Amino acid sequence: MDNTESYGYFAKDVALNLDINSNTLRRWAIELEKHGYSFERNDNNHRIYYERDFKTLRELKKLIAKDVPLENALNAVVSMDSDSKNAVQTPSVHDEIRVSKSELTDLIHKTVKQAVEEEREAMLKAFEHKINDVVEQRDRVLTTQLQNALEERRLEIAAATEEKKWWKFWK
Repeated sequence: MDNTESYGYFAKDVALNLDINSNTLRRWAIELEKHGYSFERNDNNHRIYYERDFKTLRELKKLIAKDVPLENALNAVVSMDSDSKNAVQTPSVHDEIRVSKSELTDLIHKTVKQAVEEEREAMLKAFEHKINDVVEQRDRVLTTQLQNALEERRLEIAAATEEKKWWKFWK
């Protein structure tokens, strides 16, 4: 063990460091032990937490924050811990989350479906906006043309009635 591993911490210190409730820490530790993880204990049978335990608990907290189900998160961190006992882990392996092929396929399909749906919605909104602009512009042009045609017709009628007044017809 190196120097950082030689000093252990009690639950209160770990909970403060991880920014979690001590009851949550206790519950996580019990669940980890059920999944095969082991904590050192003092003469009073209290858990003593070392840097390796901090890493495991931090990773568990990250996975839970990413909405990974507790059971899956526990299995992932316990398997990472067993890997670290046998070999030095690279950071990419340490951050690994294990999923089955079918779960990965489902996740990919859901993600692609969501992305396609979002793109479709964006395209529909853009298309609707463009159509509304074109229709509005067409309506303005038609209204202007109709107003001009009506004004022209009024002027023609006014000119024609002025020319054909009956008393002026004989002149």
